[in-house]
Amino acid sequence: MKRETIILILLGFLVYLILIVYGIKQVYTAPAIPPAKEIVITEPQDKIAIAHTEIFGTLERPQVIFDHKKHVEAIKKEGKKEWETCSICHRQKKEELVRIKKEDELIKEKKIETRDVLVFVFPKKEVKLDKEALKKAYHDECIGCHKEKMKEKKKAGPITCGDCHVKEKEIVKIKYPLVEFDPKFHNDHEIKLKERTGEKDCGLCHHTYDLKEKKLIYQNGTEESCYYCHDLSKKKRGPELSQIVKVTKEKGLPYQKTAHERCLSCHIKINKEMEVSKKEGEKVPPLECGKCHTGKYRSIEDLKNVPRPDRGQKEIVFINVENSKMKGVGFNHKNHEYYHKTCRECHHERLKACKDCHKLEGIADGGWVNIVDAYHATFSNHSCAGCHNKKKLEKDCAGCHKFIPLMDVRAKEPKKEVCDRCHTGKKEVTLPPPLSTAGLDPKVVKKDIKIKVLEKEFEPADFPHRKIIDKLVSISNNSKLARYFHNDLRILCEGCHHQRKSPAEAKKDTPPSCQNCHPKYFNPVNPNKMKLQSAYHVQCIGCHDNMKLEKPTHRCTDCHKEKIPRPLPTDILGIKR
Repeated sequence: MKRETIILILLGFLVYLILIVYGIKQVYTAPAIPPAKEIVITEPQDKIAIAHTEIFGTLERPQVIFDHKKHVEAIKKEGKKEWETCSICHRQKKEELVRIKKEDELIKEKKIETRDVLVFVFPKKEVKLDKEALKKAYHDECIGCHKEKMKEKKKAGPITCGDCHVKEKEIVKIKYPLVEFDPKFHNDHEIKLKERTGEKDCGLCHHTYDLKEKKLIYQNGTEESCYYCHDLSKKKRGPELSQIVKVTKEKGLPYQKTAHERCLSCHIKINKEMEVSKKEGEKVPPLECGKCHTGKYRSIEDLKNVPRPDRGQKEIVFINVENSKMKGVGFNHKNHEYYHKTCRECHHERLKACKDCHKLEGIADGGWVNIVDAYHATFSNHSCAGCHNKKKLEKDCAGCHKFIPLMDVRAKEPKKEVCDRCHTGKKEVTLPPPLSTAGLDPKVVKKDIKIKVLEKEFEPADFPHRKIIDKLVSISNNSKLARYFHNDLRILCEGCHHQRKSPAEAKKDTPPSCQNCHPKYFNPVNPNKMKLQSAYHVQCIGCHDNMKLEKPTHRCTDCHKEKIPRPLPTDILGIKR
């Protein structure tokens, strides 16, 4: 008894200790400022929040909200041009780029180019990134400049702590919208830079890092997105890119910093050149936050006529994997370029062919994802099958496809029935002709159907059979993807008549009706099979919901009238309707 009491006391003490530790954790890990009290600035006002919590941790004083535009205007009043103002506070660095020109895999030219690049960090002086050094550098440069202006009898900024570290600014969060460098931006830059330099020079923006030479290099035909090396928020899987990203981290070059360095350095250079040789009507590249961070984004529809970046890629590609048991796939690369805003939608790691990193057996360069999964992973954002499955969930397609399993659950792979549609072994890609309902026999495929098998409390439901078929055909014909896979009108019938290929068919080539499979009443012998009423309602209402149709609603009387209107509570109470 005594032993049990001791165990209970110890157990109670342990629970108490756990609660204390959990409570302390909650106190110290809770956000310093409740999200509801934050003031979030999303409209660019050329203001910057200076906090450096990655170095200082919890701040002793409130963050500083720095009015960048106000400082630029003050410097301009002293006679400086806008493009000259940046170098007052930001240092320049020399950047070396090795340019390699190849033709037929042979190096034709190799030269070293040196550029001046502005480093958009503050303080201007390079300092050790620790608390004391960074704090001293900020105070020396900011307060030092303010004191100099006072000596010159000019309007100056504050020199006391509380004038910069304002308590009310503690809850301000600055979250400017991201800049989306879409194909329109890319094409405009390509055209304007070609006009300035007289040639198409992708090396003005693009480069990569050579791990052997430990230098930046640019080689024609190898252009890639900045995100591959500078987006430090994502884990890189390939050994080569992982090493490059490691160097990027060591040099402190995340995407945000790199984009500002490269874009603004180029904009400043062109502003300077245009000061001398500005043509009539020529616009200068922007230097203010709000000119780029507009929060406006173009849709795929907006970009449908905009050329995609050209790095010599083929329009039609024949994907044929050595030692594969499947036939090769003809792939229209050009068409697919216009379905996306960026190449990274498919080329998620590097701008290379999938089979360069993914092999039949899986290798380290491909993160051990084999070529089969690279193309067919059902729920991947980058695979062919995964992308097609996402399209199936759009409202025009979801009416049928929400009911069709995306994968063979037993095999954990896409349904085998569709393999032959892609694996044709042909290099060309041929789009089937549009579907037509002109040849349908009206005796077999009736225009309207009265569903009266369940007639009881309600009148028979009028089902506009032909109208629905025509609508589905129209949707299918307007989509290249749907048209390619719906190469037979009977495939559309399977959306509702989903057991067409089973023995449930009443006649040859005639899709079964619902009651061929679904019993009118609950069948205890086969409890997994829906009864007929449930099958109708799940299929019809589910389709309407998935396609986001406003009508019919979920009211019973939208589809079938009541035979005898049910009395309302107001009728029983004698209240007139």
